[in-house]
Amino acid sequence: MDDLISLSKQVSKFCIGMEGNISAKTNSGLLIKASGARLNSLSIDDLVEFDLVGNQLSNLSKRGSMELSFHTFLLGFDNINYISHTHPTNTLKILCSDMIESFASNRLFPDQVVFNGKKSCLVPYAKPGDELTKMIEISVHSFIETEGYFPKLILLKNHGIITCGKTIGECIISTEMCEKSAEIFMGAGLGVSFLSDSESNDLVIDKNEKYRQGLL
Repeated sequence: MDDLISLSKQVSKFCIGMEGNISAKTNSGLLIKASGARLNSLSIDDLVEFDLVGNQLSNLSKRGSMELSFHTFLLGFDNINYISHTHPTNTLKILCSDMIESFASNRLFPDQVVFNGKKSCLVPYAKPGDELTKMIEISVHSFIETEGYFPKLILLKNHGIITCGKTIGECIISTEMCEKSAEIFMGAGLGVSFLSDSESNDLVIDKNEKYRQGLL
């Protein structure tokens, strides 16, 4: 629980009010932020546990996040223990624009490749809840089939982002790197120079970068 609360506090700067949610895999299912709780002041009392079929196991006086279903889906993947869903301002400027596909498919600098992957999974807009979960399922499975790996960064059109990881460190740095990349992307918008495929591939297979990622 302490790790999950730490994750919440560290990504809270990318949300306003009751926006966003976080979750963690447990032996029985998952822990998730209660509906209406704030990330910046999250406590143990604001966490709700569910089993993998949606039955609430704890804190019965509160409801789990309305995004429970996509957290359940994503935590079902191997090596995914934590999930962070936030609404970073600079990234949202792009997610609400016609530049979203370019941002998802291209990379500007080495650490963006290392911590956000060579490409991001792009999810078309869908109403939060079951409709969004279905669209995430389709998009993530399609991404894995096409790219051959689980996405380090999931972009939700006109909504926000999702980062997943084995540790909270992976979620945090992926979130922060996405927002940094968005700011640079917009700042360089008059003449963007992307990394080439070969330059990105060199970073993906680099042993030193793999070691650095492993420290998270």
